[in-house]
Amino acid sequence: MAVLAMLQDADVLPPENTPDANRIIKSVIQFQSVFLKSDDPEVQLFIRHTLEEQLGSDATEAETRFRSAGWTSDVLEALRDQWMATALDQRVRLAPGFHRFNVSLEDFDSLMELVAKARTALEQRGQNLHQVFAQRRREMPGSTQ
Repeated sequence: MAVLAMLQDADVLPPENTPDANRIIKSVIQFQSVFLKSDDPEVQLFIRHTLEEQLGSDATEAETRFRSAGWTSDVLEALRDQWMATALDQRVRLAPGFHRFNVSLEDFDSLMELVAKARTALEQRGQNLHQVFAQRRREMPGSTQ
């Protein structure tokens, strides 16, 4: 997956085949499902509000790309920024929707922290999270981009 490859490029992933690495892989896969498939009203409100708040007029296009192709760097970055701006009591409302997909608030917090670390690490090397993600996505088997 492009997300994992991007995180690897940023040197923020734990060593392969460790419990931490396996947890991150599960989180990347499960949270994509959470935001694409969950019918939980709090989850749907959070993703919709996130895209509108963080991406403004680009929100509809970002949501369409996400729904058709899965994770995008725009969605990941928007979720990270919104997560940091979300009060604890509002985060707790997401827990039931997350639990239906066997992930927790702590799992999401860890994933969002990795996205932030990747963004910082890449910027320190003069790279851009969006460009690295796009390149890695193009390299994936079956890529149409």
